[in-house]
Amino acid sequence: MSPDQDEARRARDRENLKHAFHGEEDDASTPQKDFFAAIVVGAFAVAVMILSLQQPNPGRVLTAPGLLPFITGLTLFAMAIGLTVAALRDGGGKNFRGALVGGSDQSDAHAGRAWALLGLLVALVVLIDALPFAFAFKVGRVGVEFGSFECISIPILAAILRIFWRASVLRCVVSAGVTVLVFAAAFRYGFNIPLPGSG
Repeated sequence: MSPDQDEARRARDRENLKHAFHGEEDDASTPQKDFFAAIVVGAFAVAVMILSLQQPNPGRVLTAPGLLPFITGLTLFAMAIGLTVAALRDGGGKNFRGALVGGSDQSDAHAGRAWALLGLLVALVVLIDALPFAFAFKVGRVGVEFGSFECISIPILAAILRIFWRASVLRCVVSAGVTVLVFAAAFRYGFNIPLPGSG
């Protein structure tokens, strides 16, 4: 296949994608938006990896508290690199500022939800770090711990679900509560890993 035919095929593919895959707001992504998203995700991934390396480690390797966040951050970083390469290949570095500033009302709403998500995630990390506490009590003969991780994560996750899922408040709170409590129990009792904000 000649370079001209290859470029024509890519142009056709890009045009087909614009018409085939639209989001909730019916606003297709652009290479510039993908490039911006890759930068944000990459920066977040690097921050997660740095913070995970600062977690106290009681001498374990395979069950170190920072291991799973580090792997998650590394995976996100690899995805961000892939998205960056694809966006730059499709012209994401050209007219970058103009493409982001000149968005439609729908893309502005999408951007607003993205910033709300980022703000809630930052609030989650800051609040858990700033307000560490834990309550220990017994249910029958089983010792149970409930701390700031659960108390802060449940309402913030419920807010995130409300913004993106748009289900009822009750469904969002119940879903967030079950998810956080199962996650916390798996790490606290299954892996014997202390959660952030345990005091």
